[in-house]
Amino acid sequence: MAQPAPMAQPAPVTGEQVMAAARANEERKARSIWLHAWHDPVAGLKAYSPCVRMADISGDRDSKLLVAGSDRKLKIYKGTSLLSENVLLDAPVSICTFYPDANRPKLPSVAVAAGSNIFIYRNLRPYYKFPLPTLPVSPKEAAAWEGMRLGRTSIAEAKVALAAARESGVALTSVSQELVAADDEASAQQLVDEHKDLPLIRQTVCTCMEVLKREMEDEDAVSMLVVGTESGLALVLDPSGSTILVNVQLPSPPAFMAVGGLFTVDYRIVCACRNGNVYSIKNGELSGSVIELESMPCGLVRLDKSILVGCMTNVVHSFHLKGRKLYSIYLPAPITCMQLLAITKTRSIRALLVALSTGELRLYNEKHVVATLQFNEPITAIRFGCYGREDSALAVVGESGALTIKMMQRLADLEASTTPPGPPPEQDVPLSIPKKTKLYVEQTQREREQATEMHRVFQRDLCKMRLATARAYVKIITDGQGPMSYSAGSALRLTAQVQGLGPRFKIKLELQNSGSKVVTDMSATFTYNSMLYRLKKSVFAVPVLIPGLCYRLDADVEYVDENGGGADAIRVMVCSPKSSLPALSAIVNMPVSEGLFSQY
Repeated sequence: MAQPAPMAQPAPVTGEQVMAAARANEERKARSIWLHAWHDPVAGLKAYSPCVRMADISGDRDSKLLVAGSDRKLKIYKGTSLLSENVLLDAPVSICTFYPDANRPKLPSVAVAAGSNIFIYRNLRPYYKFPLPTLPVSPKEAAAWEGMRLGRTSIAEAKVALAAARESGVALTSVSQELVAADDEASAQQLVDEHKDLPLIRQTVCTCMEVLKREMEDEDAVSMLVVGTESGLALVLDPSGSTILVNVQLPSPPAFMAVGGLFTVDYRIVCACRNGNVYSIKNGELSGSVIELESMPCGLVRLDKSILVGCMTNVVHSFHLKGRKLYSIYLPAPITCMQLLAITKTRSIRALLVALSTGELRLYNEKHVVATLQFNEPITAIRFGCYGREDSALAVVGESGALTIKMMQRLADLEASTTPPGPPPEQDVPLSIPKKTKLYVEQTQREREQATEMHRVFQRDLCKMRLATARAYVKIITDGQGPMSYSAGSALRLTAQVQGLGPRFKIKLELQNSGSKVVTDMSATFTYNSMLYRLKKSVFAVPVLIPGLCYRLDADVEYVDENGGGADAIRVMVCSPKSSLPALSAIVNMPVSEGLFSQY
């Protein structure tokens, strides 16, 4: 019977093929998540993430994009066009949309935190202005102004008293700060005349703002504003935004806030402050657990029962609400902004969006990268939410002011990779190890029997090679055959370097006197091939060399050979009028020059 033909063996898989397949899988997954919707390169937006929101401000289930820029303009986008543009009274810090009541039709109000006020808009029209509460004035400051008002204290004495109070840690009003900073007496006198009969008011400014639901978690449920101030206060306002319900003093001004829960049931406010700590406010009381960071925070996101804090050391730390650290995510570039990705209607997904200074946008599910998206510029603001009729939209603002809208596919896979952590997959690829030959077996037996003697011979040859190398190096630097030279008769050191691609070069010399006596009347000269090079100045006078100082000389060299392709060495010599031989010298090996360009 005929023997069956042997089956062909599959070709071995290499590590490069495994890594290429992994990269292709990541790119395919990224393309399957985000769809490009719109890009406006000339939008001219100068805003950060707290000043970008998405909300249905018209009540027609068509969400708009709200952007408050540093140019004091509130721009509202609908679809791919600019719907309206409102002028703000001050530079915005944050904007929020909230529902002040349960009346129908439910239309949200827009709150803009700017300066020491919160401006509330309804139907895109100014409706109410809530001023932040004033702070108490120091008795020392009040006494100084009272003395100037009654004429018992001169302006100079009052300035000294106010400056001393400021140095002792007393917070002054803006008027007192202007008085202390006044240079001439006329401006100080004018400032005092304008304000001495007015009451002293110490105001604070907003630093951050978020929204807290009152009774229900619905998207259009009645909500309340939570405001952080420069004086370290965390304020919870009533639904109308006209009264303070909760006032909590923090050890430091909050820079970022994350709010969760219901005001009438149980709520928690997490604040990342400027002292590098993260504080938690639970039901109006400051919690005793404090999270200390190794660097300043640059982003804060609350994800279920965990807190994600981005730091300036290119790392995102995850903590439990009670302060226990869970994990850390180390990033290749600084963080520019962070944002929560939450999908609740079609499915329940909560993930983290992190934008880097390289223009890369990463999507994390817990500590696993789900997808990445690369932009052509650094990202200054991101916001995920409902835009138009699409529930999962991403708005990205670039450093140049460009606006980009991305849509997430409804069937996008955002689950973390099921690949277990451990060694890379290419480790499982077997190596093509050659068969053992007779010579290999004999050499192995010899090494096993004469291991001590072979090691001794190796160490002896290694010492000989090191000695020969050291002798050759000493000979080169003492003979002046290298770019660095030492003088045997005097404590001088010469270092020469060449810069440039040609045809113009620059030779940089460093001459140093490492001895204890002053050396005088020295000169540095160059010898070179005049057919190849031309020097503007070939002799440099060095009148004095002070011990310990490094003297720098620059020589301009021009390659003059029209044929090109040649190179030669230039010798540098340091001479003294007391000797016919150079004190020390060095050789600069010139690189091959770029070709000369013809001039027309």
